[in-house]
Amino acid sequence: MPLIHSTNLFIGAVLVTVSVFLIVLRLIPKDAGVQLHEEWEETRTSINKSNAKKNYVIGILICFGAGYLISGRLLFAVIALAGAIPLANMLNKRIINKKKSIMEDQYTQVLNTIVTSLQGSSSNVYKVLEETVASLKSPAKEVFVEILHRTRTGTKHYEAIGAVAEETQWEDLRQLEMAFRLYDSTGSNLQQVCTHLLKNAFDRKGNKKYVEATTAQIRLTGIILSAIPFFLIVFMRFSAPEFIDPLFYTIEGGVTFGIITILVLTGNKIINNMMKTLSA
Repeated sequence: MPLIHSTNLFIGAVLVTVSVFLIVLRLIPKDAGVQLHEEWEETRTSINKSNAKKNYVIGILICFGAGYLISGRLLFAVIALAGAIPLANMLNKRIINKKKSIMEDQYTQVLNTIVTSLQGSSSNVYKVLEETVASLKSPAKEVFVEILHRTRTGTKHYEAIGAVAEETQWEDLRQLEMAFRLYDSTGSNLQQVCTHLLKNAFDRKGNKKYVEATTAQIRLTGIILSAIPFFLIVFMRFSAPEFIDPLFYTIEGGVTFGIITILVLTGNKIINNMMKTLSA
């Protein structure tokens, strides 16, 4: 019996280690740049598909490893694979949100560069965008390179900004599109408009940081409370297996474990919905 439990512990530890390694490897920031003469949509779709495949593999490894580590039974490990797709989708969403957050932070830099360029008496919109590109880093740099590339083909500046905003889901660019549209159609003071947008961007950024700091402790508490039951089960499985075995080797125990899992997932869902409401 001790040999069997030692083997289970070793297999579970290996699976979890591999899963953690893949997660860390996946979350290392990489430049997913789009070169000047590349097709934006094709490149973006290829990157998204590649990310999705990797996250599905990670989701399968994590769910199978966690299921086997907690229960010590292949049956429960296979059942746990049902959570692979939701976990992969969560990882995909996390990566997308992280990229959006980086671009939102870079939006103030974009506006600041445009205002500075306009203050330097630069009335050439194309030159203003060129100077903006020179000061940016990935991923915003690639976005504005694509905007410049499209304007070179004869597309109007605001149309190029709007099209790229739609493809990248960078909603802040909608404001910039409107500013350039007004400048092109009415000759409005682009510098004043961008200065106003910059002030609003700083205000929104400050409010967002405040909400994130306020909700961070709640999210951390929810994660810890969700993990405690499963950590206790794993601890008891290796320290007192005869006490915890009925949970996985009897029908009543399996139902009890299922109820525990459902309650934990429901609690997390409620907390996430509350955080979304506060962040809205």
